[in-house]
Amino acid sequence: MVQVVRPPNLQLRQFDWAETHREMIAFTKHNTMLTRLGLRTVQRAPRFALRSLTTKTTITDHHTGQTIKLTDPKNPQNADYPHVEPQFALSRDPNLTYDFQQLRRNKHEPVSLDDDLYDMWSPDYYQFVSDETALKHNGVFLSLFIGFGVLITFWQINPEKPAMPRSYPYNGLAKSLGSGDDASDYFYKVRSDETADASGVLADEQNLASQQEAYKKANPDFFLV
Repeated sequence: MVQVVRPPNLQLRQFDWAETHREMIAFTKHNTMLTRLGLRTVQRAPRFALRSLTTKTTITDHHTGQTIKLTDPKNPQNADYPHVEPQFALSRDPNLTYDFQQLRRNKHEPVSLDDDLYDMWSPDYYQFVSDETALKHNGVFLSLFIGFGVLITFWQINPEKPAMPRSYPYNGLAKSLGSGDDASDYFYKVRSDETADASGVLADEQNLASQQEAYKKANPDFFLV
């Protein structure tokens, strides 16, 4: 005799025909609703198509009874106002003559419905160029700039300055200009003539000293004691 061992806490479920029947009814109702929705969509499609084909191209002015032909049937609020392609006033030729020169407009000239976005007082519009054009322009500029420098350097077109560089004592006045030690003298000293610097500090001329003393004695009022 074979004994069936059932795991603990496991209950066998009896097949319920009533529950299965209810699920089948719910599934059938759901499919029926989807079918009805699809039929309604198919029935409404010709209506929308017919409505789009019969878009009104005219309106009636209720005050005068006049029939107005629409310029743009999609925007009936514009009535018969002419369709004007928007154009930035900044892009118009400033050398032409206009009735309103500052605005670059003429009298009775129809304007765009969004003219406040395109007139002279609108925000500036930048005419952007493609990356290829920008690279080409920058390449031309750099080539001309570098070529000009090479031309001057190679043919030595730059003239010599009409003066000799001055000489400054004490290593180009490095200590007087703020140098703290000999290692930093190079960054503080005045660039001078190295040949003249090699001569060192020249002694004062005796004639110059005697002339200064004679001038002071002759003009004592010019010097404060």
